[in-house]
Amino acid sequence: MRRQRLILVILLLGFWLVVSETVDFQHAVVGVILAGLTAWFWQDLVDRMPTWPSWQEVLLIGHLLITLVKYIFESNLAVAKTLLLDSPPVGPVFVVIRPPIESNWGRVLLSNCITITPGTVVIDIDPKTGQFIVHALTAEAAAGLFDWQIIHEISNLESWKQRRAHHGMAFSRSHDSDTLCAVAGDFGPHGD
Repeated sequence: MRRQRLILVILLLGFWLVVSETVDFQHAVVGVILAGLTAWFWQDLVDRMPTWPSWQEVLLIGHLLITLVKYIFESNLAVAKTLLLDSPPVGPVFVVIRPPIESNWGRVLLSNCITITPGTVVIDIDPKTGQFIVHALTAEAAAGLFDWQIIHEISNLESWKQRRAHHGMAFSRSHDSDTLCAVAGDFGPHGD
């Protein structure tokens, strides 16, 4: 708990120093005070801080980033070809997609990936249905969103995090100090 609060203070201080653009004694002292006060004020949120990712999650995120960089490079070339050679011609399209992503962080991540890829911009996300309204520069770019590899990558990452959270809850539930009989029953002779 104290370690998480210290990490939060360090992250807030780092953010403060980057935003202030000047690193001197006065800015450092003000940053430490503000970071400490913010961490103290939001101490209930320390329990909600994300945990460190596992090495599998790091690999999935790395693969996602490599795939995204590839798509950004390809989209830059496609947009340049469209604008310079008019092939395919510019034909702005609005498209509604419903990707199989259920978590808020997954939707935000997908929205950012679509928006930073040249030629497409997310206009709106419906939080209840998960539908995205996307503006695309060409009909080809819009059609490519329906089978976009990034959506599959984020869905894989989301399902990995759900399995990890479910496993952690099952582990803590069946190995709680109040449920010794459940632990003994888990390893019974009947193989249940």
